[in-house]
Amino acid sequence: MTDDFDKVFGARPTPRPSFTDRLAREQGLPDGMPKEGVAGSGPYKPYGFLPTGNVGEHCEVRSWVAGTETAEGISFPYRFLMHTRFVGEEQLRLFLPDCIVVIDGKGLRELREKLGRQIVTFIQQWNPRVWPAPPVGEPIVERIEILRPVEAPIRTR
Repeated sequence: MTDDFDKVFGARPTPRPSFTDRLAREQGLPDGMPKEGVAGSGPYKPYGFLPTGNVGEHCEVRSWVAGTETAEGISFPYRFLMHTRFVGEEQLRLFLPDCIVVIDGKGLRELREKLGRQIVTFIQQWNPRVWPAPPVGEPIVERIEILRPVEAPIRTR
């Protein structure tokens, strides 16, 4: 039943828990542990935390193959995140042992802070083929790039 139905015919005496709250309870997450948290008020969520059995172990960073609705990305364990660099609230650089993940966007301060506390399980680039534009003033991830070192050729004499 929808919330509109409840308004017309009488709401339940207690609010219903969200799906992720029920999932967290079923998985036995302790009280006080983040249950759910996403940025953005519309359908596009640039980053967030969704509970899993192993809270805070991994973060998935998702971008899109140019001009398509096909996702690509990287999932890394937090133990491999060496440090995070930032430029204002428009760019983050996540340094991993084998690559640097560059995230460009707007309003990324909260994302940086939550990465530091290891309570981000996903980061995703906005794609106009998938979501409508987010409201002005909300965080947005406009571009994600994964930089890997290029090996120099070995020269012999």
